[in-house]
Amino acid sequence: MAKGSFLFLLLYDARVTMSSPTRKSSSVAPAAAATSPTRKSVGPAPQAATAAPASPAGKPRLSVANKEYKFTPENDKFNGFYEFGGTVGNLGLIAFSHSVIFFFWICIEYYGGNVVHPWHPQLRTHASRMGIAADGDSISTFFRVIAGHLAEGATPSAFHWQVFIGFLLLEYFFAVIMPGVTSVGLPIPSENYTARTYRCNGLLSWYGMLAVAATLHVTGIFPLWTLRENFGRFMTVGVLLGDAFSVILYASGFVLGRAVRLSGNPLHDFFMGSMLNPRLPFEVDVKLFAEIRNSWVLLFLLTSSCASKMYKDHGALSPNMVFICLAHFLYTNACQKGEECIPSTWDIQHEKFGWMLIFWNTAGVPFLYAVMPLYTQTINPTFQYPVPVTIAMFVVLLCAYYVFDTANGQKNRFRMQRQGCDPKVLTRRAFPYLPGGYIPNPKTIKSERGELFVDGWYAHGRKIHYTADIIMAFLWGFQAGLPLAFVPYFYFIFFVSMLMHREGRDQERCKAKYGPLWDQYIKLVPYKLIPGVI
Repeated sequence: MAKGSFLFLLLYDARVTMSSPTRKSSSVAPAAAATSPTRKSVGPAPQAATAAPASPAGKPRLSVANKEYKFTPENDKFNGFYEFGGTVGNLGLIAFSHSVIFFFWICIEYYGGNVVHPWHPQLRTHASRMGIAADGDSISTFFRVIAGHLAEGATPSAFHWQVFIGFLLLEYFFAVIMPGVTSVGLPIPSENYTARTYRCNGLLSWYGMLAVAATLHVTGIFPLWTLRENFGRFMTVGVLLGDAFSVILYASGFVLGRAVRLSGNPLHDFFMGSMLNPRLPFEVDVKLFAEIRNSWVLLFLLTSSCASKMYKDHGALSPNMVFICLAHFLYTNACQKGEECIPSTWDIQHEKFGWMLIFWNTAGVPFLYAVMPLYTQTINPTFQYPVPVTIAMFVVLLCAYYVFDTANGQKNRFRMQRQGCDPKVLTRRAFPYLPGGYIPNPKTIKSERGELFVDGWYAHGRKIHYTADIIMAFLWGFQAGLPLAFVPYFYFIFFVSMLMHREGRDQERCKAKYGPLWDQYIKLVPYKLIPGVI
């Protein structure tokens, strides 16, 4: 594809498709739909819940299909709060994110999975091998050796660029051609409180990618272990593409006149993004695409590559490698089969598509989260826990996954139901179908500020899905075996801290949005993670 055409794909804006006369209406469901007489109410006498704040000057909300859609950034202004620590925090996170994925790869590839530091005993050995004089300055030697590792194992060739970009283009091709279901997002203030529609075909696209990967592996055209043997080089491509996409999309917000919620601080605006919902041609939402396709699908391919490398070298897969393959398959598959739930989430409706989301979905998620199978394959390829421990690992994983899958289904399908989503989408059974993921007439509490779901798992814990996620994250590290090491558990530590930060953001946002109703909700459901404990 010509460079100009590729840039056009990235810079494509939704204004043309939003005014298409053939597009189905996605206006907000009326309040009556949100207060169905069959829905159970908890607490004081309810008032009609609203799906979004009233539009300016009391004007009726506009649908997309009637060509009256308009960009209204005045409805979504910067609130004066700088996310993630402002300038210092944003700069620190950018530097940390670029460093950490390379650092852990180096620890595994060259230092036996141990944390490397300026006084590591193997550092001088590598310095001697590289012809670097160890002149007594440990700090200087450390950085020169690290640079040497990057040069010899993380410098990509044209082949690595072609493979990575080809993967993204194939994912985009599947997103365009595969059949799927239509889901409706939440009202977007900067788009006059209209709600977008999303074609969700992630599940068939995922199966298509698995079929292509399997075919390339079996025929020898591209064995899966190629990804593992070139892990550092593909990681560099992902990092550079993540940064490049971030710059292009940030500039696009200004070029296309679609910048929204700007703080006036260029670094913070670059970190958080200038645009909310950029789209590619043929109605492919870039943010939704990035969140479930190039992130999680690539992670599973990297995990599979570690498994294929283990089999190539040892002639068998350890139970621990089978475990992490299953764990990553279930998580990736959940993202694809539940794609129709994602448009109703905070990420899609509110988070702008800036460096934070672009970089982590392009490079951070796949390559940092792949540290666990990378460690198992490289450091502990023959390690096995006792059979009872292994069985317990699988049982706990499957139980945690059940809670994770059904809890996310319950809350997201509640939002989708309020938006007037097609009942066939709400009740569709994608593999693996788990009962309990949809409650047709849930218990809720309501006021003039909105409506809150207090049924199913969420009658027992406000963040019960976090509990399941945390358990799975711990098991991803635990499968790496003994002795316990920091490297495979970093993801667990990082993930928990990220969830706690997000929980704080959610708490502030919901308190501001729902007011006294949120206080009532906390009294009704006092626990966050573990009922009766915390």
